[in-house]
Amino acid sequence: MECPSYTIATATKTSTDDTVNNQKHPFRVSVEGNIGCGKSTFIKHFGQFPQVDSHLEPVELWRDVQGQNLLELLYKDIARWNFVFQNFVQLSRLNIQTRSTDKRVQMFERSLQNNR
Repeated sequence: MECPSYTIATATKTSTDDTVNNQKHPFRVSVEGNIGCGKSTFIKHFGQFPQVDSHLEPVELWRDVQGQNLLELLYKDIARWNFVFQNFVQLSRLNIQTRSTDKRVQMFERSLQNNR
């Protein structure tokens, strides 16, 4: 689904044995897009609904890794910190996206497949 400011890249139904009222696994949606295109705003909108478990990128986590601002280090010396940063980002996304929920829909800002 293409929109002027964002793209919904993946929407995965994780169980084929679901009914509307007896869903075993949540419907998972990852929102992809460029920096500043409205991903967070889009997810926050749907996060107000009681059956949606919304997750924004944990930027605050990346800015405080045992007292170090990994995001700032990346911007200062990308050649030195890119590998470390990308691995930490991937691990933080994995931790968020594997949490269980009792809600029917999970929305994520960017997917595990996002890193290039």
